[in-house]
Amino acid sequence: MDVKEGRSAQGEATEKSLRRHARKLFAAKSYAGAATNELVRRARVTKGALYHHFANKQQLYRAVVEDMERELVTTVESAAAGQRDPWKRLVAMCRAYLDACSDPSTARILVLEAPVVLGWKTWCQIEQEHVVASFARCLREAELRDQPPETMAQVVLGALNTAARVVATATDSKSAREQVEETIRRLLAGLRH
Repeated sequence: MDVKEGRSAQGEATEKSLRRHARKLFAAKSYAGAATNELVRRARVTKGALYHHFANKQQLYRAVVEDMERELVTTVESAAAGQRDPWKRLVAMCRAYLDACSDPSTARILVLEAPVVLGWKTWCQIEQEHVVASFARCLREAELRDQPPETMAQVVLGALNTAARVVATATDSKSAREQVEETIRRLLAGLRH
């Protein structure tokens, strides 16, 4: 390995470390509570290294959100992989989405804070690129009564995002989860007919 390749590998390792530690810090303390001094200390890098890879804390937050969105797509698609019927696959994806968003870290970062920290438009673009695209792929295989799959996916994901917020902010999250899952199930049944 030459010097240039070594620096490139070291840079990639530093960026991954920053993302990993930032994710833990954002989950534990929120975006506002996560101090860059604590982040660089945890990641064992300098502030210069942080700002070499990310222009600011918000850009780092966006990178963490995009990582989590990719993981969420993998999770929902894996949960649905065993279902041949597209509607059963869609139900499995919705359940997996709600399961994933029931995790306190995911709820804080993706459900509660990302739209605020990144701004509605940016957050929607990220959602469109990852999760909406995943749901749209599933819906293309379903009979949609002349509804564009992307539009239907946005509507379904909008309901899921709201359901996840209800669960994340409920005093009895287990009961809230049962209620929103039933509501989502009814919504999907209505869309099918």
